[in-house]
Amino acid sequence: MDEPKRIRASERSLTILRTLADLGWASETEIADRIDLAKSTTHYHLKTLADQSFVVETNGQYRISLSLLELGHDAVDLLDVYDVGKQVVDRVARETGELCILMVEERGYAYYVYDGRGADAIAIDTLGKRATLHDGATGKAVLAALPEERVDEIVAEHGLPATTERTITDREALDAELAAIRERGVAFDREERLDGLHCVATAVRHAGDTQPGAVYGAIGVMGPASRFTGDYFEEELPDVVSDAANLIELDLQGY
Repeated sequence: MDEPKRIRASERSLTILRTLADLGWASETEIADRIDLAKSTTHYHLKTLADQSFVVETNGQYRISLSLLELGHDAVDLLDVYDVGKQVVDRVARETGELCILMVEERGYAYYVYDGRGADAIAIDTLGKRATLHDGATGKAVLAALPEERVDEIVAEHGLPATTERTITDREALDAELAAIRERGVAFDREERLDGLHCVATAVRHAGDTQPGAVYGAIGVMGPASRFTGDYFEEELPDVVSDAANLIELDLQGY
């Protein structure tokens, strides 16, 4: 099958945006060197992006524009699970006192679209972040709900990179973990994404659809490893996230 046609100039502009997101403030030369593109070509792409309000330039330094934040909010607002889920997330955060997160899967990545913070919530920034699926409870909950062939595609495309010493980086070990998640219905993260952080999560499935892969994302509760232990972590919080996911699913069905 022939490869679909692509607009090379558009690809370069989007690559520049992603590079700026990684670098923060950067000069034309820094950007051109990072993506191996001629400085003159980089210049014209940056000027076009600036004219369209996608980047901001100050004294020869560029950064991504806050207009991208507006686009991101517009995208999230289109998600039914966001509209329904944020109310449940806020309630869970209030009742547990912890940090509760709502994650949506797209193109094999985890996107954190909403969080609620209780009185004892850890002070970490999750909102709007993108992450791989294999190294956290929310992501593993989604992987466990997907068909095996889709998991194969995601692993082939994104790999199993280590983010801590405890991250699962072996496919056989990941498959065993996913089987355990399917059996119990909840996923655990024991310092697999961040040192000192534990999380418990469960998948949020499409309302009324029990077929494999019919999943929006996941809802999870995270906190310090020192507090997320024993029955609180192994029994109480799993019940909390399972009930929360069920409430979201029922609400999406109109109950």
